[in-house]
Amino acid sequence: MIEEDPSDKPGGFATPLVRSRLLSRYLEFDGKPLLIKWEGANPTGTHKDRAALAHVRAARELGEGVVTVGTCGNFGVALAYYARALGLKAVVYVPRRYEGSRLAEMRELGAEVVLVDGGYEDAVQASRAAAAENGWYDANPGGANAGLGVRAYASIAVEIVRQLGDAPYAVAVPVGNGTTLAGLYEGFKRMYREGYATAIPRLVAATTSHANQLALAWARKVPLSEPVEVRETWVSEPLVASRALDAEPALEALWATRGAVFTFEDEEMVKAAALLGALEGLPALPAAAASVLALSRLKDLEGLEGP
Repeated sequence: MIEEDPSDKPGGFATPLVRSRLLSRYLEFDGKPLLIKWEGANPTGTHKDRAALAHVRAARELGEGVVTVGTCGNFGVALAYYARALGLKAVVYVPRRYEGSRLAEMRELGAEVVLVDGGYEDAVQASRAAAAENGWYDANPGGANAGLGVRAYASIAVEIVRQLGDAPYAVAVPVGNGTTLAGLYEGFKRMYREGYATAIPRLVAATTSHANQLALAWARKVPLSEPVEVRETWVSEPLVASRALDAEPALEALWATRGAVFTFEDEEMVKAAALLGALEGLPALPAAAASVLALSRLKDLEGLEGP
């Protein structure tokens, strides 16, 4: 049963910040605390709930009855969940070859699912075109309302500072389009400006070695205008990005915070997810577990200076 508005609770989402004990020892963090912001506690199980709720609320305020997005899975489920909760219709575009990627959940939540030939970017383009043609609310990253998604993910940074009492030394996040990374930067900047944090953390992107436009742009030290060739697998699917739709603000966040981008093979991410489950009891997807690998890589290269 869905609540009238699942976020209308004290503290909003307020997902837990879990202190790792066994995994940090296994990865030899040398006594430095490793903390995991567990977005799996959100109603549909991922951080996408934050952006989905923000977009659905905006659509309702604008008097729009339909919201649409192109997705590989998680964002579509989140959008369907909040659209149903707030009385709107969700139309979700999914690459046909991803069939089975939480499609049943989307349909159970009342969403109309449209299968698209091609990849993720093709699904986004189809969703944008339908929004323009039908007057629907466009919830896609990189589109007219993209800034709202970035601001929604800023709440993760705000919660981290409130939970810790300050900002940590470094924060790693899985990166596909770069939207979450850009949002974290906005949130930490806000907390620093308002005096709640004494510094802005180093922001670290974790992504796939199977190609991500943002990662290649970082390696070459220049933004890329042309799409890159990617190779999708069930592991890398959430992270590959032929065209990273929020690459520009994400690269700004990386450069401004002396950040870094690390890429990983499927096998590394699968192992990291298994370790998170076995040692910390957190059932993370391999793509999400890549963030732990990125912090470990940063530690090995440069050390960690604080919590």
